[in-house]
Amino acid sequence: MRRQARLYPALSILPPLTAALLAFSSYAHATKLDLSSEVEFKGANYGHLIYGAQRNSQALYTESAALGFVIKDIRLEQAPQSTMEVGIVLQSVGAGASSGTVVASPQFSDAANRLPQSNGTPFVREAYVRILDFVKPDVTATFGRQSFTLGQGISLASDDLGLPGGRLEIKNIYHGIKTDLFFFRPFNSVGFTQLYGGSAYYPGSEGVWQLYHFWQQDTAAPGDIVFDTAAKTKKFTGLRYVLTQKQLSFDGEAVIQRGTSKKRTGGTAAYEAHAFMMTGSWKQDLAFFGKSRIRLGYGRSSGNPGANADTDKAFFPAFGKKYKGLERSGYGEIAGASLYDIVKTSPTANGLPDGVSGLNIIVIGADLTYRKLLLSADLYKFRATNNASGGSLQIASEWDLKVTYPLSDRMRLTAVYATFTPLGLYLDKTQSKLVYGAVSAKF
Repeated sequence: MRRQARLYPALSILPPLTAALLAFSSYAHATKLDLSSEVEFKGANYGHLIYGAQRNSQALYTESAALGFVIKDIRLEQAPQSTMEVGIVLQSVGAGASSGTVVASPQFSDAANRLPQSNGTPFVREAYVRILDFVKPDVTATFGRQSFTLGQGISLASDDLGLPGGRLEIKNIYHGIKTDLFFFRPFNSVGFTQLYGGSAYYPGSEGVWQLYHFWQQDTAAPGDIVFDTAAKTKKFTGLRYVLTQKQLSFDGEAVIQRGTSKKRTGGTAAYEAHAFMMTGSWKQDLAFFGKSRIRLGYGRSSGNPGANADTDKAFFPAFGKKYKGLERSGYGEIAGASLYDIVKTSPTANGLPDGVSGLNIIVIGADLTYRKLLLSADLYKFRATNNASGGSLQIASEWDLKVTYPLSDRMRLTAVYATFTPLGLYLDKTQSKLVYGAVSAKF
């Protein structure tokens, strides 16, 4: 098996780039150059992962690194009231000796295929120009590939890849209300998607309200849960409330999905779906453990009750947050669930058995501190919303145990043990297991 390119030789292009940025900052009379970096080394072993009637195990070693440059306080001669920032972030993700197997594995192929490079070769994650006090004070404009998350990331997030486009932030449009307007145009090998809309933030007496609406237009749309589409327009409207106090925090978000699509077989179809997620936590000092936190969460998305060829009631955005590097990132270390899909257990769009759609997620967790250690335990319960065949709705339960040891504020060691137990939807109830250790650092 041919080994893919390693991480560090690929990063050899960074010294010339650093020199070029420093030269540019000197030329532009920038007052500040900010550097940031993140590195993570992770060794994991996945056992008995589900995929249809098969079970497979996978050892996975990943190396990821990010290096960012931001030149700040660049003066604009023709707009003396404004200043400019130029930012570039390079990302590198590699899978070490097991990379050939990882890319071909159904549980990891979606995460790998979305990356411009998954062999350790650096790619541009962000490249943008930001203008502060654009046109008038308290207005910021950002153009180029940039990091972006809308609300909790249920329906829209850059997912560590950056979104190309533009964003306009107005800090105080009316009585303390902040407004964001955005337009992004991500593309892949089959076509491009237009994402445009806006959100408004209203500071209440105790928390912050966020109301948003955006359109997702696909010119070369892949298949959805119910039908194969040639083009589609989905509209998402969401409301979020965030409350943060000394001991109590709450984050709740609800999203409605509407829209229409053109089917490849002819005719049109409609989208009618919704989803919500509520999480809360309580901090408390315990006699033996010290500072501790209890976490609770519940979320649900709609599904399709049957095979209706003209209406898709399954909540399914194209750009929700659900990946980190070559693995999923979500509810459960193994499941990596979003509110509408899960780690691949079948070749369907949402990873669930054919005809099953929508998710109900229950989370119960605790963070306990013991000296310098942070001990975390989480229990997840996953249940489908609808099963077109009328069978079971029970997907799985998962236990996650995590130990984190901070060597400093910028470096930490992490160890995880997780078990994923299939329930009524699956004939084989063999547990999937995950063990991993990771070293991460940033500055």
